[in-house]
Amino acid sequence: MRLSVEHVRPSGKSMGRTVAILICALMASVPGRAQHRPDIDPLELVRRAAANEIKANNSHVYYMFKDRDEEKGHSVTKEVIQTPQGGLLRTIAINDKPLTPEQRAKDDQKLQKFANDPEARRKRKQATKEEDQRDSLMLTSLPDAFLYTFAGEQPGPNGDPLVRLTFKPNPKFNPPNHETMVYQGMQGDMLIDPRAARFAKIDGTLFKDVDFGWGILGRLYQGGKFIIEQKDVGGGHWEMVRQTLQFNGRILLVKPLTVSSMETTYDFRPVPANITTAQALELLYKSDEVVAENGGGVKAASHK
Repeated sequence: MRLSVEHVRPSGKSMGRTVAILICALMASVPGRAQHRPDIDPLELVRRAAANEIKANNSHVYYMFKDRDEEKGHSVTKEVIQTPQGGLLRTIAINDKPLTPEQRAKDDQKLQKFANDPEARRKRKQATKEEDQRDSLMLTSLPDAFLYTFAGEQPGPNGDPLVRLTFKPNPKFNPPNHETMVYQGMQGDMLIDPRAARFAKIDGTLFKDVDFGWGILGRLYQGGKFIIEQKDVGGGHWEMVRQTLQFNGRILLVKPLTVSSMETTYDFRPVPANITTAQALELLYKSDEVVAENGGGVKAASHK
């Protein structure tokens, strides 16, 4: 939290009070000097938020939205629709430009083939389920993996205050799997909506190299960073709206590993819980009309 002190020209007896106020302001901004709110237990707040994130993974609320993924200067924007049978994706822009007729035909052929292949959809749905299970374990480990300190508040997107916590590794944490080993070398801060008990932002940085599988499987180097942002997209339903990953390392300590990507999701619209595959496809095919109306301005929309 930034503090700004306006320049004044005190005189007489007001000098002592002005200096005292200035010193208090400066002391409050010294890193490592914990602020305190007796009504907030940082660890309990993290536990509640982690539990709500896990619960949200099992919700049966479905949305249609746009997903822009940029990696190494190349971006792909897709229209995504969630259904009870699994998600469907249709590319609507490459490098923020609408697809050519040839690209459009090829992408639609691929989408139609996938939609009509029950086994392919089952495999993707299973992969999504396994990813959700890994995410749940990462979230379950959050309260025990770090030591948390209250660091102030700041306004959220809707004006309500968000609680800011700083975190550093808990030396007593025993990682339950390879993925959670990264927590041992990570520190940073997070924003939590105390009313909804949801993570609004997590900003973590590796302050040391981290080995996976005692260095046999791989290593992430110091300086790696990730940022995840979430928000209420309507009706109390939270979704990830931005994810930034910047990591360097090695796989099997031989093959170089570089991850540099930013994913942005936006334009969320609810769809019926009983939506069929045919209905989902019809909605996806209408996305071209939206892109045309925006003049292909996908990139500008992605930063909403």
